[in-house]
Amino acid sequence: MVTMANTLRQVPYFADLDDARLRALAASVRERACDAGTMVLLEGEPCKGLGFVVSGRVKVFKVSAEGKEQVLRLLGPGRTFNDVPVFDGGPNPGSIQAVEPSVIGTLPKAIVQELVESQPKVAAAVIRVLASRLRSLTLVIEDLSLRGVVARVAKLLYDCTQGRPALVEGSGGTCHHRLTQHEIATMTGSVREVVQRALKTLERDGAIRMERARVVVLDAQALERWSES
Repeated sequence: MVTMANTLRQVPYFADLDDARLRALAASVRERACDAGTMVLLEGEPCKGLGFVVSGRVKVFKVSAEGKEQVLRLLGPGRTFNDVPVFDGGPNPGSIQAVEPSVIGTLPKAIVQELVESQPKVAAAVIRVLASRLRSLTLVIEDLSLRGVVARVAKLLYDCTQGRPALVEGSGGTCHHRLTQHEIATMTGSVREVVQRALKTLERDGAIRMERARVVVLDAQALERWSES
């Protein structure tokens, strides 16, 4: 219980709650261990509560009728998902999948709603998180509309090195080491083959070095220049 209370303190919504309230909240958490690739929840299903990552990493994504995937967010420990339907009563707006072995926690909607109504600091934190995500999705729309693939890939990698990737939460400033080419493609609205060519372009320019499944950034300023091209 103490461990779960400490985990809940990492969640921005609950960071300012006192220890007693956190322990009471921890008693309501349902935990689930997931292997890499496990579907945590599906788009369109009824919302069962506020989810958060205890350990590991998950992705929030949508799939088109043609099967093309678009990642909306990658989440690490302490980050929440399925926030919107907790508050608007609608179905899950996207699917959630574990991208590595993970432990997921879920809090019932009623408990989260009661906290928002009774704790002004929780309500303020919810507004900050949702506003930040709205801003990041606005930037993603801008990228998809105004930048080519090389520029989008360069911007994603550059933002990771600066610790402010638009679609990644809970990873610090090293997320580019962990992104696969498939993930980069699904985060930049492209496909793996095109992303491979973009990465090779950046590698030839000396901005990055490819090492098997990881990307090593050599020149962040070069990535910034490419991102503005």
